[in-house]
Amino acid sequence: MIRSPLLIIGCPRSGTTLLYNILSEVTALWTIGYESKAIIERYHGPENKAWESGELTAADLTDISRDYILRQFEAQAAAGSYWRRVNDVRRFVNHNARYRSMKKRGRTVEKGSEISSALPGRGLELFRAAVRLNNRLHSSNRSIRLLEKTPENCLRLPFLGVLFPDARVIFLTREGRANVHSLMEGWRHPHLFPGYRTPVPVTSPGLTRERWAFTLVPGWRDLVNSPLEEICARQWVACNEAVLNYVGTPEALPVLTIRYEDLVAVPDTVLERIADFAGLSVDEIPAYGQNLPEVNAVSTPGVDKWRAEGGAINRIMPMILPVMRRLGYDERDFVNTAS
Repeated sequence: MIRSPLLIIGCPRSGTTLLYNILSEVTALWTIGYESKAIIERYHGPENKAWESGELTAADLTDISRDYILRQFEAQAAAGSYWRRVNDVRRFVNHNARYRSMKKRGRTVEKGSEISSALPGRGLELFRAAVRLNNRLHSSNRSIRLLEKTPENCLRLPFLGVLFPDARVIFLTREGRANVHSLMEGWRHPHLFPGYRTPVPVTSPGLTRERWAFTLVPGWRDLVNSPLEEICARQWVACNEAVLNYVGTPEALPVLTIRYEDLVAVPDTVLERIADFAGLSVDEIPAYGQNLPEVNAVSTPGVDKWRAEGGAINRIMPMILPVMRRLGYDERDFVNTAS
């Protein structure tokens, strides 16, 4: 049985994977080790709603899908102590020169790069398979506290509210210019973020992938031939607006808003806030007092990387400014964007 789950949400490329990896090592939290997109979309994929978007409402949940989703989480979840050992293995492997070379090749369009890109995920699937086998062999009516992270869930909070009525939500935000730029990098990547094979292919200038990457936002059909920065800005706006609008509703779950910038700059302070919100002791978080891990970096991290494409970012500033203000980012930072 799942009790008091903790849900991490945020626009894709906002740091949700970093926070998820940190909290996945908390022994009291159970997680499946990857995003739940495939589980939720078994019955609720965009194709089941005429490809309108990835949005889900409370009315979309059925008895059949509720039973399936809960059973899958229970069958695939393992405690944080297990994932901490898995992460130790992954960190060790990541220091291997041959493995690093393979990962680097997987981020190119060289022959065989798609296979190289998929290998890390295949390796992690072995650990997930071990969890599923163990859970089948030792099935019981245990009570687990689930930790879950899927960026698409920004558009699915009413759905999750009826699926997990006792859940608590951690909403991670990231400054719009940096987040949009990171989305653009992800869209350009040939293999890492496959997204959706939509019925209308993406023909945005300069892109060759045709698939839609990241969250499928309402109105996506109108964007398929738009400049990439506009697609990414619309994704950032839609994800953050959906959460902001949800928070003010009577049925809203408890939501703690965390800034990615604060998580990186003052991690211990942020982890203390999270522990208090989640009813944990901060000493239960192994990353507390330690250096943060680096995860899912498409290019070398940097606070102002977006300035390399300042012209494109300037063009979408009118689109993202209202939401940046709602999120509380300092308006004085919005002038002379490309300087």
